[in-house]
Amino acid sequence: MEADEGDVERRVLYFRYCGEANTDVLLARVRAWCGEASCRRVVVASETGASALRALDALKESRIGLIVVTHYPAKTTGPRGEIPIGLKRPEYSEALRRLVDAGVPVVQGTRPLAPPTRSLGWGYPTPPAVVDATLELFGAGTKIAVEAALMATDAGALDEGEVVASCAGTYKGLDTALAVRTAYSMNFFREFEVREVIAKPLRRVKALPEHENWRGDLDNYYKGHG
Repeated sequence: MEADEGDVERRVLYFRYCGEANTDVLLARVRAWCGEASCRRVVVASETGASALRALDALKESRIGLIVVTHYPAKTTGPRGEIPIGLKRPEYSEALRRLVDAGVPVVQGTRPLAPPTRSLGWGYPTPPAVVDATLELFGAGTKIAVEAALMATDAGALDEGEVVASCAGTYKGLDTALAVRTAYSMNFFREFEVREVIAKPLRRVKALPEHENWRGDLDNYYKGHG
């Protein structure tokens, strides 16, 4: 049978590994997808500014608008100790300045799937925790890409109902990009849609970042450069 006239066929990129090593390839694929799909804005989740700055370079000289969503000030644990996260921390002031000077909106807010009930424990079966764990079945990048789009919409950086490419990753860097029709977090189940998978890892990882399926360079993160 032939495809319907309204059907869409596009290439999906599946990475062999998760992690930061995929960042530049993913951003090139997202830029190409935006041209194919006539998408005008890209959301990038960035904890330290490293992914955000690489996105800024990848999208320059295009008409694609960049929106960066960052974590509240906190820390993550890696193989050589803790790494500060949250682009608005003093450690990342230079990266933040470059983004602001380029006119990039930087959104910091509460993760919809990590509300105050998270303090009860990761295993406590609150509704957000169930959604969080379900999205993790598709990989950490999928979960954060969905959350980043919600956060950007809640902050007014995106319009509800807008179709955008939302990019995130596993631990550090970018390895996942989704085409989503975004919504306010309060309308998540009624209005939000994951319309396309642009790129994602073939497998998810369960222990970070020591897991054999993760690839990336953490040196700059430990130096505090992001």
